[in-house]
Amino acid sequence: MRDFGRRDFIKMGTGLALSSALVLPAALARKAHAAAAAPEYLTMVGGGQGGAWYLGAAAIAELSKKVWPGVATTVTPGGGISNLKGVGARKIEVGFAFAMDVTAAYKGMLKFEGKPVKNLRALMSTNGAYLSTVAKPDIKSYADLAGKSSAPGRAGMTGLASFERIIAEMGVAKDVKIVNTGYGEMSALFQDNVVQSATVIGSIPHPVVDEILSVSEGHLLPVDDAVADALGKAFNYEKVTIPAGTFKGQDKDVPTIGSVTQVTTYAEMPDEWAYNIVKTTWENRKRLVQAHKAYGEFGEEIAVKGVRIPFHPGAAQYWKEIGLLK
Repeated sequence: MRDFGRRDFIKMGTGLALSSALVLPAALARKAHAAAAAPEYLTMVGGGQGGAWYLGAAAIAELSKKVWPGVATTVTPGGGISNLKGVGARKIEVGFAFAMDVTAAYKGMLKFEGKPVKNLRALMSTNGAYLSTVAKPDIKSYADLAGKSSAPGRAGMTGLASFERIIAEMGVAKDVKIVNTGYGEMSALFQDNVVQSATVIGSIPHPVVDEILSVSEGHLLPVDDAVADALGKAFNYEKVTIPAGTFKGQDKDVPTIGSVTQVTTYAEMPDEWAYNIVKTTWENRKRLVQAHKAYGEFGEEIAVKGVRIPFHPGAAQYWKEIGLLK
């Protein structure tokens, strides 16, 4: 399994004279197809409120209204696994998820065993994602969580699934009490010692971990190398490192597991919609950085990285147009 660091298109010109119209059927068909009606509404679903996914979804919704001023947009919190199910059911136009879950959903593996989301399509990759578990000072490893309470997220959130996989691999799954909660409650639960650890997966520095460490004593838990290898083989995680100084009081690098954030849609979305969503997001990516600094990674090195499912044709058209996809 490789280490993943933080940094690891059709130019159409048609002269349309009557005498040449019969020799341009492909171009004419493309133009006709591109004339899809503007969307009446778009639903964008990210992650927990205040996190990079939620703020990124809100930024894309804002940019979409500049393309289609009359469109009604809805931005809601979500979770990677539940987002992919919603996209597949065509209840969500733009859903954020991790590359490992996107691949599993499309192929019908793991949480999607026997229920592949075959109409799932990729729009873009935006940034790296890192599993961050903050624990009380006396807890030195995931194994030490035996007999403790932890807040790794709600059902449908990839953080919860990732945490469960780690403690299962460590052999302490039956001894850890999981408190089902969202990002907004984690800091208070940690501060009041209702839970002794909290887990998120996403950009770094993650605001939930920042908030916890601003009011409570704690530190990040490392993921053992052997555990990372086993989970990488079984679930497509990458080995990643949270650099020293990322969080308050963190004086050394912390090895963990992670993935790449991907933005997805469904195959039935009109090509023009997908093309314009990708185009306006890429051309105005500074707006995403304003929403959350994690999107500073959203550049040429990562925009099409880690995609193991088909791109939506509209997205592929744009990435080919600017030379990032062959």
